[in-house]
Amino acid sequence: FTMATLGAKEFSFGGKREKIDGKAAAKLLSPLAEAIDSKNTNRYESLRFGGKSFNLAAANELAKILPGLKGVQRLDLSDILAGQETEEARKVLKVISKAAQGMDVSEIYLDQNALGENGIKACKEILTGCKNIRELSFNDCGLESEAGKLLSTYILSSGKPTKLEKFHIFNNCFTSEGAKAIAPLFASSPNLKDIRVSTTRISRDGGLALCQSLVDCKNLENVDFSDNSFGEEAGKVLVKVFSNQQKLKNLNISDCGVGEAQYLGILKNLCDLKVNLETLGMSHSDITKESANVLASFISQCTNLKSLNLEGNELESEGAIIVLKALLDSKNPIEEINFLNNQIKSGAVEYIIKLIREKETLKSLNLDANMISLKSVQAIRKTLKELNKNALLDSMEDNDEDEDEENIEELMKNLSL
Repeated sequence: FTMATLGAKEFSFGGKREKIDGKAAAKLLSPLAEAIDSKNTNRYESLRFGGKSFNLAAANELAKILPGLKGVQRLDLSDILAGQETEEARKVLKVISKAAQGMDVSEIYLDQNALGENGIKACKEILTGCKNIRELSFNDCGLESEAGKLLSTYILSSGKPTKLEKFHIFNNCFTSEGAKAIAPLFASSPNLKDIRVSTTRISRDGGLALCQSLVDCKNLENVDFSDNSFGEEAGKVLVKVFSNQQKLKNLNISDCGVGEAQYLGILKNLCDLKVNLETLGMSHSDITKESANVLASFISQCTNLKSLNLEGNELESEGAIIVLKALLDSKNPIEEINFLNNQIKSGAVEYIIKLIREKETLKSLNLDANMISLKSVQAIRKTLKELNKNALLDSMEDNDEDEDEENIEELMKNLSL
């Protein structure tokens, strides 16, 4: 095993991912023990134990140390159970949770642990004992609806509004029942800024409950609801939610199934608020060439925009040109653009090439699964080669290069190619 790495205020393990027992844990944790022995109990603000898989003996070594540390704000227990049997993993969490319950940490991360309902039960002490939790993260933890009910119950056990600012729960089989369970938690968290509830299999009734819980929240900065099936009724509530979010910086509502009218309503509200996003995800959002002007109006005001994902819409060349013109007109530092699968033909290539030439910040462009002719693709690649930016264009493996583009010779003439 490898000894721990130490930052100014952070303790973390270095080296490869591996299982550790009590003896190995004691050696890896020795800097923390030394800090306690030397009365330097406020040495660390952040503790990260990921990359090492704790058995019960290792967890007991950590449990001896945690109560002696003061001033710790972040406790990151992500990826500490890899390869452990289910019952052993539950005992590990129980021991660590009980040891940490009096630390009053404000940030708890448990990502990439196969927790499930029993894992959340094992964390009861820390989730109820720490009264000032601001950040919670349970990404990729195998959580289902019952786990959502427990989370909400534990965090709300004080009967008071929470101090929660960040809640992440990506890639869990939460379903609508789980969404309905955490809705009261969101409604009781007026300081929420950062929400990620994506790829959680939430459908209509759960999406509606979740969106309704955020109607009075006005502090959102980062929101990711992507890859769910909220439905149009939830979408109508989302339109209302985003009529109050002047602080919004990053928004991903890709593939939420809220319907074109609701997606456009959200964009119009953000436009009215003069919100200036850094990232916008609206893939599979039913955006057509007829509604591209609404999207373009919003993009034009986003002078901080770095990433734009429009995969799987129906922009066609006409809509793509409207969006490309908006990107060109805005003083944004755009780095990533995803136009994959938008029925775009060669008519948009003139503006694609212009964007490549004028936006020096651009690092990634995805045009695959469209209908751009071979000559037009060659024109794009020639431009990239001239600029020494060959890596900028993503794979064109699924592009239909046999598309018959009218006026292709005139287009090539205009491009001087």
